Amino acid sequence: MSNLMWRFPAATVAIGMATTAAFAQLEETAERRAACMADAILLCSSAIPNKARIATCLASKMDQLTPRCRAQFVKHQRPR
Repeated sequence: MSNLMWRFPAATVAIGMATTAAFAQLEETAERRAACMADAILLCSSAIPNKARIATCLASKMDQLTPRCRAQFVKHQRPR
């Protein structure tokens, strides 16, 4: 895989940035955990227990999230 990272450095950086952004959007709090626990189990079980992977997975499935969980991401998006 590291060979691919050298071939596609822009993609590697973009993936890293997306992970960081998703993780920052879902800093763990009791409210966010409660809002997204069921979504994480249902949609992102392969990412559990890695919190960064869970956040990235949830962010990638925004259209499938429950309104309560989606609101956690929307609440923390930067205005454009």
